[in-house]
Amino acid sequence: MLAILSFLAGRIGGFRAVLVGDLKRELQPQIEGRGLSACVEFADFVSEEEKFRLFHSSRLFLMTSRFEGSPRVVGEALACGVPVIAYDVETYRPIFGEFLHYVPCFDLAAFQQAAAREIVRLRAGENYLSKLNLEEFCRAHSWPTVGQVFFDALAELS
Repeated sequence: MLAILSFLAGRIGGFRAVLVGDLKRELQPQIEGRGLSACVEFADFVSEEEKFRLFHSSRLFLMTSRFEGSPRVVGEALACGVPVIAYDVETYRPIFGEFLHYVPCFDLAAFQQAAAREIVRLRAGENYLSKLNLEEFCRAHSWPTVGQVFFDALAELS
């Protein structure tokens, strides 16, 4: 993530990033060492309301996880209309399909380039999600819908 933030800060004028979670103590020295203090903000843990406010005020969500069992945060970003760039880990495509922009697993240069291109497009008013049926995706992946599928599967097993 730090290499991606450094890359973007060096190529995208006015670049800003918000890191959410208990990260400041561990990452602040590295952020300062890379000269990123002016463009990286730490939000610590936030309430659900604040998390969605942050999503709605964001242009792009970068999912740099290398392994992900339950990528709920990706769905939350999409539900807010925020495009997502992620490594092409095996758990994403079955759930998110065409709704994510994938880069080859752990190819840092590809991730950096994809993020920079997407930010430029988004600043020009081009959001790839506007060409997809995000409303249907959100409906199909809502808690009530997913819960019903789960209960239906349990009923078939019993």
